[in-house]
Amino acid sequence: MLKVTEYKESQPINIEYDLYTPINIEFGAWDISKEQTIYWRTGDFKKSLIEIGIGKYTGNIRSITLTLSENVHQIEDLNLDMKNITLINGIPNFQVEEYDDKTYIDENSKLNVYIGIDNVLISFSENDTVSIVQNDNVGFALDKDKMVCGILVSGMLEHEKNILEEALK
Repeated sequence: MLKVTEYKESQPINIEYDLYTPINIEFGAWDISKEQTIYWRTGDFKKSLIEIGIGKYTGNIRSITLTLSENVHQIEDLNLDMKNITLINGIPNFQVEEYDDKTYIDENSKLNVYIGIDNVLISFSENDTVSIVQNDNVGFALDKDKMVCGILVSGMLEHEKNILEEALK
């Protein structure tokens, strides 16, 4: 799993919903010629896949791309019980030392997408969420070991939700 080592200041984000790439999120500004990107990917790699781009040396988050998922659930009230969850404002930084010269780190897991009225939860771990690192409309759900177990995107507009639902049919 993807381990968070520290938290940094929030960065500007760009979220795009598309029929071909259901959700694509980019964080801040980065230069691919100065630092390569490694991609941590999970799902079953046939009918479900999410990819998280990370700076190879810094561990900085660069992008999140939900490519496909067959396990899509419509939920009217997608609210996490926040009383036992710590909210951290900022952006996670990830452990990258163990990935050496890899470009892709693939970990098989069950990927579920829960679409609410104006938000979406992309879950790839059964572990309990104990904290959420929130950067604008994107939250990273972390378990007790600071492993990322899901991504929350809030503030989705009606037409964006329609695109997402259509893309994941």
